[in-house]
Amino acid sequence: MKLTYGSSKRGDVSEALRNITEPAALFFSVASEDMLEHTANEIEKIFPGVASIGGVGQAYMDRQFFDAGVTVIAMKENIKVVADVLEQASVMPIKYIRRLEDAVKEVGGEQGRTACFDICSAGADVRAVTTLSNFLCPLGYDLAGGTSNSEAVACNGKVYKDACAFFIFKNLKGKIKSYKENIYIHPQENEKQFMVTEAKPKDYRICTLENMSAEKVYTSELGISRDKITTQTFKNPFGHVCDSDTYIVSIKGVEADGSITTFRPANKMDFLTILSMGDYREVVQDTISRVKSDLGGASAVLSVNCLFRYIMFNDDHYWDHYLAEMCRSFSHAGMVGVGEHYNTQFVNQTMCCLAFE
Repeated sequence: MKLTYGSSKRGDVSEALRNITEPAALFFSVASEDMLEHTANEIEKIFPGVASIGGVGQAYMDRQFFDAGVTVIAMKENIKVVADVLEQASVMPIKYIRRLEDAVKEVGGEQGRTACFDICSAGADVRAVTTLSNFLCPLGYDLAGGTSNSEAVACNGKVYKDACAFFIFKNLKGKIKSYKENIYIHPQENEKQFMVTEAKPKDYRICTLENMSAEKVYTSELGISRDKITTQTFKNPFGHVCDSDTYIVSIKGVEADGSITTFRPANKMDFLTILSMGDYREVVQDTISRVKSDLGGASAVLSVNCLFRYIMFNDDHYWDHYLAEMCRSFSHAGMVGVGEHYNTQFVNQTMCCLAFE
C-alpha cells in the first residue's frame, strides 16, 4: 500500500486534495467538529464513491505533524477497501452488523490479509470495539483504530453522531497485522494487583480498590498528594491485567468521595496494577523490529497515537524524533486520538496500528 497526504491550515479541502490522485481510500482529520460536515461533503464531491472516514484530532504523515485545519491521508495501490458506519455506537451498534458483514464480503475477506481500521465518537468505544471484534477476531481479521475528539464522525460524505466509522481493508499483495505499543511496565519487585471492589462503569468511575477508596490506594502507593493524581497518570497509569496482557487505563480526575474517574471503564472484580514508565525509545525500536520481523518489511503503517502519549512525547522533545524513527523504516501516517482500539480491547495511553506488508 502507498500513502500520500495533503493538508490545509485554512481548512480548504480543495487545497488539501490538490496533489492526491486516484485514491482507494481517504482518512481525514479536522481541527474542530464544526468542520466535519463541510469537509466530508467536499471530499465526496471531489472523489465521489471513494471510501472515506474522518474525525477530529491532530494528524501526522511521515515527519510532518498537523494540528490545524484539515489533513487528508490517501491510500492506494494493492488494496481493496470499503468504508461504512455502525450507528448508535454507544447503545446498540449490533443493530448495524450487516454493514460490517457486507463490507468484509465485498473486499473478499481472507485471514491474514484482511483487517479493520475504525474511528468512533467519544464515549462509544466499549460497545463499538466489542461489536467489531466479536465479528472480526474469530475470523482471523485484526482490528486497530481509535477515538475522535468529538461526538460525531464522518463516513462516505455524511456525518453521524454516536457512531463508529470503519474501513475494511484487503491487502492484495501480502499480510495486514495489528500492533499495540505499550511504553509502560510492571514494577519489577513486589508488584501489587488491586481488585476493583466497587465501580460505576457507565460513569467511568473506580470507587474502591480492595475496599479502600481508589484515591487513597493510588496516592499511598506512589507517595503523592491528591492534587498530583491527574498529572501522575502520564508516568503511572493504571493497568488492567487481562490474562497474559495488560491494558492501560488513564486517569481523568478524582472526585470528592475519593473515587477516580478514568478514560476507560473498569468493572467490579477487575484486577488493576499501577504501571511505571519504561524506556519508550527502546519500546519504539522494538515495535519497528517486530513489524519488520513479522512482515519482512512493511509498505505502510496506519496508526492512532493517544493524546496523552503525544503530550508526553512533545514535552520531552521526543515527538519529532518518534515520527522520524517510524518513517525511517516504512511510510507512517495516522491521527492523535483520545482512545485506542486493539482487537478485542479499548485502551488508553497507547499506540495501535495496522501494518501492511
